[in-house]
Amino acid sequence: MMNYRKEMKQIQNSAYMETSTHAAGPFCSQPGRKVIFRTGFVKSAFRLAVFSLIFFTLPLSIQGRTADDSILSGIQIPGLNFTPPPVDSRNLSPYATLYRLHNDTLPVVRLRIVIEGGEDLESIDDAGNLDALAALLQTSGAGKLSAEQMADRLALLGASIGTSVSNQTWEISLSAMKEDFPEALELLILLLTEPNFDQSSLDTVQNQMISSIRSRTDAPDTVGFLKLNSVMFPDTRRGYAMQESDVGKISLDTVKKTLQNRLKSARYHIALDGDFQGLGIEKKLVDMLRKLPVPSQPLTVLPDNGFKAPEGKNQYRGKIVHVTGDYSQSLLIVASPTIAHNANDFYTMQLGNHILGGGSFTSRLMQEIRVKRGLAYYAYSFNRSGAADGYLAAVSATRSDRAAETLSLMLQMIEGMKKNVDASDVAQARTAILNSLVFLYDNPSEILADHIRFEIDHMPPDYLNQFPEKIKAVTPADIKKAFQSYLDRDDLYIVVVGPESLTAELRNIAPVIRMEASP
Repeated sequence: MMNYRKEMKQIQNSAYMETSTHAAGPFCSQPGRKVIFRTGFVKSAFRLAVFSLIFFTLPLSIQGRTADDSILSGIQIPGLNFTPPPVDSRNLSPYATLYRLHNDTLPVVRLRIVIEGGEDLESIDDAGNLDALAALLQTSGAGKLSAEQMADRLALLGASIGTSVSNQTWEISLSAMKEDFPEALELLILLLTEPNFDQSSLDTVQNQMISSIRSRTDAPDTVGFLKLNSVMFPDTRRGYAMQESDVGKISLDTVKKTLQNRLKSARYHIALDGDFQGLGIEKKLVDMLRKLPVPSQPLTVLPDNGFKAPEGKNQYRGKIVHVTGDYSQSLLIVASPTIAHNANDFYTMQLGNHILGGGSFTSRLMQEIRVKRGLAYYAYSFNRSGAADGYLAAVSATRSDRAAETLSLMLQMIEGMKKNVDASDVAQARTAILNSLVFLYDNPSEILADHIRFEIDHMPPDYLNQFPEKIKAVTPADIKKAFQSYLDRDDLYIVVVGPESLTAELRNIAPVIRMEASP
C-alpha cells in the first residue's frame, strides 16, 4: 500500500504538475517527480489504475457502514529477515558511476541515466525549459533520423524511452529485449549526442503543457498541493507553478541551451539491470560519455546545491489558506518542514509518520477520521525527505459540510503525537516498516533507483544494513520529542480547498487567508 501511494501520485499528477510521495521505510525520500509516459509504459499505468480501483472504491461511500476497529486489534505479525541485494558499482569516469544488478529471469535490459540537479536549480525565469527538454527527448529525432523515423525504429525494436524530472534530478531511461538492446542503446546515445529537436515537436509539447496548466484547477488534490508548495516555498522554483506565459517563452534555442548547460555540469548516475551480460554495454556507455561535453565542474546536489527554503518570517505559518472553488468535496492538508533524508531524526519521523497516517487502516488518522467517524473519503500522512530538506503532511478529503470538523481532528491527532505515543504503538509501526522492506526488493530497477537516491542524498554506504537497527533504536520519547520540535501548532501550514461557505467555520480554528483557485 505504501509503495502504491507513491506510484499512484506519479500517475495521477500529469507532467508539468507537482507531485508528492508518501511511503514508509527507507525509500520515502524521493522528491516530487514528474513522469512523462511513452507507449512502453502503458502496461505499468494500467496495473496501477487497477490498484486505484481497489483502493479508492472502498472509501467512497462514507455514509455506509464503517469498519469494526476491533478486527485490527491484537494482530501479531512476526518479524521478517532480509538481506539487501548487492549492487555492483564502478566509476566509468570522474563524473559518471555505473550501478549494475544482473537478473536473467527475463530477457529484458533496462537502463536509466540519472543526472543530478533537477528543477530546484531552474530559475523562475527559465521555468518549463527542463520539462520541455525531457518531453522532446522522447518525441524528437536524432542525427539524420526524423522524429517519425526515430519512433518507427524504436517501435520495430519493441523499445521504449522515457524521461522524468524531479526536484533533485532529471533522467532518461531505456528498456528493450536483450537481443534488441544494443541497437536501441545506439539510438539513445544518438539522441543524447545529436538531438534533432524540431519546431513541430516543440509545438506539440507546448500544447500539452498548456492543456495541463489549464486543467490544474479541476481536482482539489492538485490545487491543494500546488498551493502548499507556493506557501511553503515562496520565491523559489519549487514553489512556483508554471504559467502559460512561461510556456510561451520556451523556444528551440532555450531548450538547446538548457541541454548544453545541463550536460556541461552533469554528474551521471547510470543504472543497468536485467539480462545484460555479454552485450558490451559498459564500453558503449564509456564511448557515449566521450561524445558528450566533459563537465568542467560536475554538479552534485550536496553540499552546495541542496534546496534551501526561504528564510525569515512566512505570513502563512499558523494560518489556514482557504482556496475557494466549486468542488464536490474538500481537501485538507496540514504540513510542516521537518528534516532531510540524512538527518538523525529521519528514522524517528518515519516511525512517527507510520503511527500518524502512513500505516493505512492501522494509522490514527484513518482510524479516528474514517473508520470510527466516517468523516472522510481518505486520511493519511507522508514524510517526504530529500537531500537537504523535508516535510511531513497530513492529508484528508471529505464532504465540505464536515471539513472543519475533520480538520480539527487532524490537528488533534498531530498534537496527540507529542504526548500519547507508547511502546505498543512503536512496536507495531516498527514491525510493519521492517516487514515491508522485503517487498521493496522484488524489482531490480527500483532497487537501483533507490541506491542512486541514497548516493545523491549522501546516505552512509551501509545505509540499508543500518536501517533496521536505527529503526529498532527509536523510542516513544524520541517520537514525541521530534513532533514537538518539528510540528509546532503555531507554525503549521494549513491548506483547505473547498467552497467559500467553509470560511466562517475555519475561522474558529485559525486565522484564514482566502484565495481563489487558479492555474
